Amino acid sequence: MADVFSRKKRSWVMSRIRSKNTSIDIAMRDMLSDAKIRFEMYPELYGKPDFQVGKNILVFCDGDFWHGYRYAEKKRPPKKYWRDKIEGNMRRDRKVSRKLRREGWSVLRIWEHDIKRNPEKCMRKILRKIN
Repeated sequence: MADVFSRKKRSWVMSRIRSKNTSIDIAMRDMLSDAKIRFEMYPELYGKPDFQVGKNILVFCDGDFWHGYRYAEKKRPPKKYWRDKIEGNMRRDRKVSRKLRREGWSVLRIWEHDIKRNPEKCMRKILRKIN
């Protein structure tokens, strides 16, 4: 199936997809603030984590589509470009997490749907890592 947009229009649409201050990042920021947990947003570290909590915990807020939530169980996108993009993101996520853990960081990856629908579960995960 051909793209419904021209190359120029697709490029413009994709340029509007933000990587910082997304709705899930803001929701996580609010949860951490409400729980009075000290954090830094977007620390300048390898892999561009969304949050640094305490001295050694990094939190990534992963979008379900872009980071391949249950990718193996779902119907894959019909267009090869999107399959390559998502699978590449998944490989990069694994590589980034491994490298950061080797450097002594504790890495948490939290899914978009959990942040939106089950924020208590997310906070329990973070609090377990802190303690």
